[in-house]
Parts: sequence; C-alpha cells; structure tokens
Amino acid sequence: MTRSLTSFKLSQIDVQYSFFVGWFIIIMGINIFNRVKDKPEHRVRILMALVVFMSVGLLAFESVPASVAAAKGPDFSNEVFQATWSRTDKPIADTRTSRSWYWGPQPLTVGFMENYADSPGKKREIQYFDKARMEVNNPSQGVITNGLLVVEMINGHRQDGDKLFTNVGPSSIPIAGDASNTWPTYAGLAGAYMQPKDKKVGQTVNLSWTHQGAAATDKYQDDPAVKIATQQNGLGIPAGFWDFLNRKGTIYTNGGFSDATISEWLFSTGLPITEAYWTRVKVGGVEKDVLFQAFERRTLTYTPANPADYRVEMGNVGWHYLTWRYPNGAPTVSDVPPSSKPQLPAAIGLPWYIVTGDALNIRTAPTSKASIVEHTSNHPFLQTALKGNRVQAIRTVQGEEIEPGNNTWLQIYENPNLYVYSGYTARMVLPDYPTPARTHKGTWVSISIAKQMMAIFDGDRLVYKTLIASGIPNSDPAKDHRTPTGIFKINGSYRPASQTMSGGGSDKASPGYYKLDDIRNVSYFFEDYAIHGSYWHASYGIAPQSHGCVNATVYDAGVIFKLPAGTVVDVI
Repeated sequence: MTRSLTSFKLSQIDVQYSFFVGWFIIIMGINIFNRVKDKPEHRVRILMALVVFMSVGLLAFESVPASVAAAKGPDFSNEVFQATWSRTDKPIADTRTSRSWYWGPQPLTVGFMENYADSPGKKREIQYFDKARMEVNNPSQGVITNGLLVVEMINGHRQDGDKLFTNVGPSSIPIAGDASNTWPTYAGLAGAYMQPKDKKVGQTVNLSWTHQGAAATDKYQDDPAVKIATQQNGLGIPAGFWDFLNRKGTIYTNGGFSDATISEWLFSTGLPITEAYWTRVKVGGVEKDVLFQAFERRTLTYTPANPADYRVEMGNVGWHYLTWRYPNGAPTVSDVPPSSKPQLPAAIGLPWYIVTGDALNIRTAPTSKASIVEHTSNHPFLQTALKGNRVQAIRTVQGEEIEPGNNTWLQIYENPNLYVYSGYTARMVLPDYPTPARTHKGTWVSISIAKQMMAIFDGDRLVYKTLIASGIPNSDPAKDHRTPTGIFKINGSYRPASQTMSGGGSDKASPGYYKLDDIRNVSYFFEDYAIHGSYWHASYGIAPQSHGCVNATVYDAGVIFKLPAGTVVDVI
C-alpha cells in the first residue's frame, strides 16, 4: 500500500460535491472569457482574474479522493462485503442520491487474512475501506462486523482476538480534515474517552477540545444541529449526528433500489465514546469550524460551512486505521482461501442463540440494573426467555460484565431497545432447510411447517433461511389456527410497516381475544394470513405459536417486507 494519507483525503467534502464545484467554476470561467474576448479594454484585468477563478475550480478536483480520481481499485473480496457496501454506497456511486459515503467509493485494499486468535486457523478475512473495515470472524456463521477501530486507535491496544490485545501505542493521525493537521488526533482523545460532561437533551454543545482538554465556546449556539438529541452510553449525541445515524434514503438490496433506513447505526458506528466537541482544522487547506464525536467504530464530523447534504460525514477511520496498523503498507495480493469466504445466504441473516440458563430476563439496557421490559395487554412483550428458547441478535453491544471477562450483551429488539446477557446463551447453528418439492422462477419464499423454518430461494438456489412459528393446529375446527398450505403471493394492496391486530373471539370478553399493537413488517399472502414480526415469545423453530399467521422476528419479517408484491410464498 503506497498511497499517501495526504493524497487520499484533502477535504471532508465528498466526491459528488467536489466534481460539481470544479466543473461549475471552470464552466463559469469559460463563459466569462467568451463574454470579454472582444473587449480589449477589460481583457487583461478579466483574464488575470480568470486564471485565479479557474485555478480554484481545478483545486476542487484535487479534493476528490484519490481512490475515485485514479483507476479502478481492488475488487470486493467476497459477495457479502459487496452486498454490505451496496446497500449504502451503490446509490451514491450510481448517482441515484446525493449524500456522503458510508464506506467509500470502492475498497482500499484487497481482501486478505489478518491474525485473529479466535477465528478458524487463527486468521480471519478482512477488507479495508475509506471509512471502516469489514471483517468476518467465522465464515461458517457469515456475520459481518466492522471492528472497534476508533477505540483501538485511542487506547493504543490492537485487538488480535476476542480477549487478546497488543499494546502498540495510540494513533497520532488527525481525526478530521487535512493530513497536515496536528490536532485533534486519536491519541489526543484519550482525555475525552468515556468522560461524560452531563449534557442534557436540549442543551447545546458548548465545548471545544484543546490540548489542555475541554474548553468553553459559544460557537453556533443557535444551530439546532448542535443541540443534544439523545443520551447513549452516558454521552450526548447532537441532533445533526442523531438525524444522520437514523437517516432514511435510497438503499440497494435484493437487486433493486428502495427507500429505507440507510444503515443500522449501532452496526455502522457503535456507541459514542466521547462527547461532541468543537475544533478548528484545515479542510482542503482552508480552516473551518468542525464539530466531531468519536464512536466505537467511526467518527462523525459536522461542518456548518459545507452544503447541507455533506455537513455530516463519517471520518476516514478505515484509512487511518490501515495506516496505523500497517505503517509499511498492507498486503497487495489477496491470500484469502475459498473456504474462508462467507457465502451471501448465511450473511444476510442475523445470528441465533439458544438460551442456556433457566431464565433470562429481557432488559431495557445492557445491564442487570436496567428494568425488565414492560408487559401490557396491548404490548405483551416477552419479559423472560426460558431455557431452550431462541433469540435473534440484531447486534452485540458492550455492557455490564456479569461473568468475569464477558461484558457482551445481545440486542434483540429496537424501539424499544431490548437486551439479554450473552453469558446465558449459546450460538445456534440453524438446521438444514428441507429440499422443496417444487421450485419457482426468480425470488420466492418457502415456509416449512414441519421444520418451523422459512427460506428465500432464487430459483432452486437457497439464499436465506431462518426460524419462524406458524399457526397452532387443532382437531376442533373452532380452535384450528393452522397456517394454510399452498402456493400464494405477497399482497401488494396492503402492506403495513406497523399494524394493530385483533382477533381470537367475537368480543373482548372471549377468553382467546387479543389486540396487539405495533406488529411490524406485515406481508399478507392469503386472506388475513401474513408473515409479520412478533415480540411476545421466543419459541421460533420449536412449535407453532400463532393464530394462523407466520410469526418471525421483526428483522426477518423485514427481509420479507422488502420483497416486491407478487413474490411467491409456498407453504409446505
């Protein structure tokens, strides 16, 4: 890896804006020239100004990352990395939207095997991007993570295994702006790391980060983007950053473009690890006020002087980490064996865990001190998972260390955010999905009542599998709630993202009556039968649980929800 840090990032403004500014200025310069070329009395003064004017336009092109301006970079190491990148950044690369990059225009490196003590063979496949790194710790599980790179660079402890760290010293690379900036660096954030300033929601960020630490400032106090919107991990996140993390827009999944949440923020950035601070840095050679905040996996910057779509950007954490970890250059030839490459089917789904303890409380924060989720008649959230139950982890987060050396919690639900402690669970390998008796063209959904599983196929190729709970059968027709079998299609006329469902009796006095609010990602496929999310049990893949619908986790129901209307649903 011979590319210099300076040549890679001269400006925090992304490629689309840089191209626009460059071409706009040059075209305007040519227009001015055409207007004055026949007026000798103004020509000298105008042409002198024109030289400066068009030089600025050319400088705008210099702010384009070298990875874009140069020839095509390395290929994606595997299809899962490419699919992960495509969701957020293919719409940018294809000019379907105007926003800053989440990963970068293309990979920075080839995929290669990096030492990791807890991976098979003590190595794992990784690939670096401008903004982060993709990694797969175990190809048989196919889960993609992007590492706590910012934490490592601040603390100076390179992670070489789940619990193995090597002290190599913190990074002296500047976190924002030009490579020539001397402050703030990752090493310089040591004093800000996990040091809350008790910023309340609604308060304005009024601190800058200096060599001496936090200092008061009165900049941009009327800017709503710098008011604290939420508290996470004991630290305040300003509205500009919080809106960016939860932003909806054009994404690319399942071979097409759609509108959805661009990226799950805990996956992409992790939790905040510093408060937000103001600083002043050079960006493209020009000093600018920049608000920054460090998160576990990324850094975010807010530059008020930037165009609206580019005021909030992710820092070049991937490039910074690559430079820090490989000062003599990263490998340029891939050494990833085929057996280490994850396959797209396994990577689409989220990991499942079996509860191994007798009872596992479901809490509202990753600590045993947090309250257990509230259970009401309209929101009957499962409060305790029993031994043998299955939970699907949206992500892993750091929390209370209940068992020595294990502070990992599993987040199993969002809005409200719900967690279980990982120490009382075991990772589950999903059973094989039964070979369908029939197949269909294109993408289609298969549901196995016998296996209590659901799968997505592309023709005869399995691309996705997970656990479900179908309708409860009964020999008494009045109590028979079995899910109908046959070939159906997803209804396109009514597909609510959230719905209240009721039934089970003719009136509220009936013993089986229910009314459940906020049932998410509902895809009707036959009469009033639907595939939808559920939050009141953890018996997926064990036994039927429903009044006829197909219960899935909210995440898995969301995968089906993104499929187009008319998609075949084959229940066997």
